[in-house]
Amino acid sequence: MVSIHRTLLLSFILLLLLGLLCECVTEYTFKRYTYRKKRDDKRYKSARQRCEMEAECQGLWGVKHTSCTRMCMSEFCYNELYGQDELEEGEIDVRLNSFKGCLSQVKMEDL
Repeated sequence: MVSIHRTLLLSFILLLLLGLLCECVTEYTFKRYTYRKKRDDKRYKSARQRCEMEAECQGLWGVKHTSCTRMCMSEFCYNELYGQDELEEGEIDVRLNSFKGCLSQVKMEDL
């Protein structure tokens, strides 16, 4: 009988802690741009390939290479989406489609 009460009490405490954790989670917000795959993909790939070959991005790896490439593609879009919160190693980039959409809306030189 005591073990049932102990189990119920521990379950209640666990649920209470989970509830408190859920209240602490904040929604990640960033500016959203519409991205249309067929229309915008060629433009994005072309700009990415051009910038991956730039001397300033050569020799960089991981997030540093990705950041350098995107900054090269569009400084405005990079600052708009990543300026306040840089991409971190291992982070799933939920802003990529917005970055692609931003690229389609700004005039890019040499594309």
